[in-house]
Formats: sequence, structure tokens, C-alpha cells
Amino acid sequence: MQQITLATYILTRLKELNTNHVFGIPGDYVLPFFDEILDGNHGVKHIMPRNELNGTYAADGYSKMNGFGAMVVTFGVGSLSCTNAIAGAYADDTPIMVIAGTATVEVLTTPTERRYHHVIENNFDTNIEMFKHITCASQRLVDLSTATFDVDQMLRKAMQSKKPVYLEVPYDLQTAMVDAPTRPLDLMLEQSSSSNLNAALEASVTLLEKSKTRSVLTGHLLQRENMIPQGVQLVDQLNAAVATTFSCKMGDFEAHPNNIGIYMGEVSEDYTKEMMDGADVAIALGVTFNEFDTGVFTTRLGQQQDVIWIRKDYVEINGERYDMVYLRDFVPALLGAIRHIDAGGLQQQARRKFAFEQKDRFTPTDNNLTIDRLFVQFSNYLEAGDMLYGDTGGFINASQAEFPADVVMHGCGNWGSLGAGFGMFVGANFANEQHNRRSVSIQGEGAFTMSAQDLATLIEHKKDLALFILDNSGYGAERAIHPGKERSYNDIAVWKYEKLGEALGGTEGVDVHSYVVNTEKEMDAIFNALKEPKGVNIVRVMLDPNDSATFNLRFSQLLQH
Repeated sequence: MQQITLATYILTRLKELNTNHVFGIPGDYVLPFFDEILDGNHGVKHIMPRNELNGTYAADGYSKMNGFGAMVVTFGVGSLSCTNAIAGAYADDTPIMVIAGTATVEVLTTPTERRYHHVIENNFDTNIEMFKHITCASQRLVDLSTATFDVDQMLRKAMQSKKPVYLEVPYDLQTAMVDAPTRPLDLMLEQSSSSNLNAALEASVTLLEKSKTRSVLTGHLLQRENMIPQGVQLVDQLNAAVATTFSCKMGDFEAHPNNIGIYMGEVSEDYTKEMMDGADVAIALGVTFNEFDTGVFTTRLGQQQDVIWIRKDYVEINGERYDMVYLRDFVPALLGAIRHIDAGGLQQQARRKFAFEQKDRFTPTDNNLTIDRLFVQFSNYLEAGDMLYGDTGGFINASQAEFPADVVMHGCGNWGSLGAGFGMFVGANFANEQHNRRSVSIQGEGAFTMSAQDLATLIEHKKDLALFILDNSGYGAERAIHPGKERSYNDIAVWKYEKLGEALGGTEGVDVHSYVVNTEKEMDAIFNALKEPKGVNIVRVMLDPNDSATFNLRFSQLLQH
């Protein structure tokens, strides 16, 4: 039996989950693991972010593209710096693993009054206890004889639940020898209850048979389960109207002929609301009942219609819940069960579906940019197959723009952590090595300043991308939520964002290209220049501090507490 180090075993299993890169910040408790990343035979590359929080955001963004992500840190100061990003991954259903190196097994298991560095008082279990609240599994390996089983089990839990996990590996176990895996990792995905699945199918088919019009709302769980093609097939078979959600816009549905826009309850365009809420049956496909996707819980789905909620691990039909029915099992079964059902009667109308539509295209002027006009330009800049990540104002407004086919968009999601969107974008650029999508990011500058140092990571690895930084001298989203007062806490010290490329290691005109734009014509010229961006392109977009999109004002009114 071939033997390998425990660290290489973990990395081998990560590679099986399409994790070709791990993000990591070294520290004394985890250095043997880092040696194995560099020297081991596993096919996983190390990417060094500029801090642990950004690196965990990057693992999240990587996972959203490739299916799984990982961050490697030292115990205590390293692992606790990951918590906000881990909480976001948990809230928005993204499987990632944080691997933390700890002191040796002997130190961990010997009672002492000594206060080791990176340890809170002398309690080595504090981190594990903290992570239990924001992961589906938080565990330390202490017994080498069961370590490989424990690793496999944690990865299974992460993939089964689409949630993060936290793993501590003692210093002396990281290079301890274990048996190499002889079989691929069996995810042992939990199976649906056959009786509950059949009952949910029967109830769904009954509603759909008597219906004449149907609507489908697509959510992020559909993307996490890699079931977008099946979602498109469901829309086609039912001839249903289809809308996307804030947390996960998917171009496959927005380019579909049956598309009716983005649905966010009462924040939606009138036509979108009428078509979604007015259908005889509405199907919420992979949608969670979160605040942003429901327009701050103003959705009327199911109030005057039949409704089928297909969640990750249960189906709810008109208030009756069928537990242990998994989305990945139910959707294919539903497709088979409705083959005999006639296509619905869909009466499309030429009405507005998005706040920013491609048909709104205009001839650029010398006028200063406004957000309402800028995002019309963005809608026309995007191309089929693009990868778009955003944060706060960039993500919120981009969510309301019409997308062409196969655009992938991710960002701060319902967790809404400022800085997450850019950190995720960093990770996504490494996942993109498999996909070769055009890489675009739209960032509000307030959020960008929180994770901006990892622009250096993109420059170091010579990525090709277009980064648009919306500069309105502060937190525009917060100004809209709490209007009517000039408050210094919403203003931020202005950076010369266009100068960051050289400051963070690039050479202007070689691997970094920087721009400042004020007018519609200047923005149009930049879009033309960046049809195929080479190197890291930083575009500082100057906006009035008090400007806000019409949509965002509606949304912000609902967010006022």
C-alpha cells in the first residue's frame, strides 16, 4: 500500500473536488502543510492572498465557479480572521474548507497553565467551538488511525449540505504517513425519501395539470447543484415564464425567450410582478426565503396562486412540507412526470423587464455619468459567457441589468459583507483558468477599499481582467438607506484608485492599464478598448456622491429600519 503524508492526502481529495488551487497564508503552526503544498504530488497549486479574510473570500468565489474551494491558515490569528467569509459562505450555501494548522497533539492533549501564542487563554478548543456556529462540521484531527476517514467525512458533509467546514490539523500530523486513497472519494450524497418524493411529485403534477399559466423563479441553489440545464428544460416543458433572483443571476434564463426579468417582490418591474405572481402556478426553483431575493420579504408568491417551493432538501407545496426531498432528485423526477402535460399558455408582452435593458442603448454624450445611464452601458458591454463579480453598488445595480446568455454573476449575496465581492473575484480568476471567460468586476469603491490589497494577487499572477471602480466618495448604498442627512460616517477618504496598479507591483502600460472616466463618451471608449482586456485594467468611474439609481432608491426604502 502506497503511503503519503496526511497533508498530501487532504490535497489529493481536494483535487478530486476540482479544487486545483488552494489559497493560504503561512504561519508557524501550518508550515509543514505548506511544504507539502509545494512539494507533494497532488496537482494543487498554492495562491498567496494578502490576508486570511480575503483568501477565504477568494475560496468562496472559487467554489462558486468550480464547485469547491479551500483556505489554509495557522491556528488562532489565522483561522479567526476567516470567520466573516466563512459565515457568508454558510449563509449563501457555498462549500469550502478552512484548514488550520495547530500545535502538536501532545501540546493539545496535555493540561497546562501555559499560555501559548495564538491561543485564547489556554483553551485550544475555542476556535472549534466558534466555527461550529458557521459550518456544517468543525473538527480537529487527533488520531492518525482515523484521520483519513475524518477528512473524507468532512468533505462529504460540505458537498452534501453545500456549506463550509473547518478542519484543524496538528503540526506533527501534517507530515505523518497515511495510506494513499485507492478509490475516488464517495460523496455518499443523501438520498431522498421515496415516499415523500412521490407524494410531492403527485401533488405537483396535480397542480400543473389543472393550470393554464406557469411561472418559474430560479435561485442560487440551482447553480450550486449544477442543475441549470435541467432548470431550462423545466421552463421549456411547461412553457413557463421565468425570472432570476438577486443572489444568483443566470444568463441562461435571462436570454431565454420566456424571460420576464429579475424578481424581487415589490421591488420588481411591474410586468415581472404581474407575470410571476399572476400565473396559476409559481415554482420557486432553488430559491431560499432570503431578504434580498424576496425584495425585503415583499414577495407575493403563493398568495393568490398555487406555489411549489423546491428547496435544497425539501419541497413545500401550498404550505405542505415534504422533508428529505432533495432538489437534485426532485427536478429530474418532475421533468419525467410532466411529459404528458400540455405546454402552458404564455402571453409575452413588450414591456420593461429590467431597470437597465439593452434596448435602452443610447448615443453617448459629453455629459457626466449617472448611474441610471452607466448601467445601460454596462448591459450592452456584457457579452455571452462573461464572468462578472460585484460588490454593493456594483452588484446591486448590475443585478438589475439585462444579461446575454451564459453570463455568470456572483458577489456579496444575501450575506452582504462589504469587500466580499472583490475577494470572491480574486478567487474566481483562478477558477476561470478552466473556463476562459472574459473577466469583469464592478465594485463600489467603499467595499473595494476593504479588500483592495488583493489586487496585488491578480497583478502577481498576470490575470487578464477589467475592474470598474465606482467612485462616489463614500457608501452610496448607506446614503440611500438613511437619506436626508449629511453624515461623515458615509464618506471615505478618496484614493487614487487608478494609481494602485503600480503601487501593488504592476508596470503601467505593460501588465497594468489604468483609466479615469467622467463622461458617457469616455465610458464608451473604455468599453470599446476593453472588449478583450489584456492585463489588469483598472477603470475609475467618477460619479456624483448623491447620485443613485432609480431602482436602488426603491430598494433602499424597503431596507430602512
